[in-house]
Amino acid sequence: MSDPLLTTDNPRILFAHHGDPQLPTLVIIAGIHGNEPASVMAMESLFGSPPGGNFTLQGNVLVLKGNNQALKRKLRYIEKDLNRIWTADNLHLVRMKNSEQDRFSYPELEELAALDRLITTIIARYGRGRILFADLHTTSSESCAFLPFNDTLVNRAVAKQFPVPLILGIEEYLEGPLMSHINDLGLPALGFEAGRHEDPGSIRRHQAFVKLCMNYLGIIHLPATDIASEEDHLKNNQDIRPGFYEILCRYPLRPKQQFEMKPGFFNFNPIQKGLVLASSDGKPVISPYKGMVFLPLYQQMGQEGFFIVRPVSRFWLWLSEVLRKTFLPEILPLLPGISRKAPQANRYVVNPRIARFLNNEIFHVLGFQIVRKDPATHWELVKRD
Repeated sequence: MSDPLLTTDNPRILFAHHGDPQLPTLVIIAGIHGNEPASVMAMESLFGSPPGGNFTLQGNVLVLKGNNQALKRKLRYIEKDLNRIWTADNLHLVRMKNSEQDRFSYPELEELAALDRLITTIIARYGRGRILFADLHTTSSESCAFLPFNDTLVNRAVAKQFPVPLILGIEEYLEGPLMSHINDLGLPALGFEAGRHEDPGSIRRHQAFVKLCMNYLGIIHLPATDIASEEDHLKNNQDIRPGFYEILCRYPLRPKQQFEMKPGFFNFNPIQKGLVLASSDGKPVISPYKGMVFLPLYQQMGQEGFFIVRPVSRFWLWLSEVLRKTFLPEILPLLPGISRKAPQANRYVVNPRIARFLNNEIFHVLGFQIVRKDPATHWELVKRD
């Protein structure tokens, strides 16, 4: 018998199919940003008519609505980005709230509390089996489909099933995204970006991605011709090759900063070092790297003006996979300038003045996420695999 919380009687549940908890489970989050309704429309169409879609489901599928209040108002968020507040402090706050009559200090905390309760219940029921979380998005600029995700080996293994650009390590540049919270629980989680908000093709790409996820998990069984057809929907015609990319830098935005991206940039747009990309408070913003523009901001709300990415070599990917399975990640914390951050077994503090012989690439190849608290005095590392 399913928990009543996990049925479509709950207005936050767009679709629910429950089976044996030992069968594979796909959990989809749609509309965590209220100005990205394409994911909601895609899932309503895919699973709505007939109920459950035209699928014979041999597993569990749950589709959750993200920011209900922002979706109704067609805003990215009301006061704070719901995909930036999944922090330990905020989760403790909403879980300790005693009275239903007490109001949250801002609407997104209410949304966080509802989603956290759902996700916790889902994991308690299905988390011991094969499970995958997918967070569906669109972008404000022209874009092909792509997958951003935390750089863990289990995430890599899932992501490489899809013929799209795969963006490694975005967690180092974002604080409090939902998928990082899921990864911290030890479960695989991917973001999926389907294209521009207003592009009708974004809806179809969301559906293709979810079908391929279900097929990958064994929840449905698509014939080879159908797999090829769905993959064709994901492929781009912009000569942007699939495969792994790394983020070189992020341009963060401050509150009330007057930022304006120069017109005409699109995702994976090749650029040279020194090119003017935007203006900030009337001053030019110049690219510090040769690479590709990623997620250029062409909307009012957002915390990043743009990123710059570049392809990752196959050798680096192979080397990092091999080394993460050796004893080297375990002895790294024994080196001078690195200490464990008690009581968390997977977190470490680095004094960059003492451990100056170590750089970002070494930490990354061994599977550590770098969280810079103060670049001059200390870094914080999180072991990802």
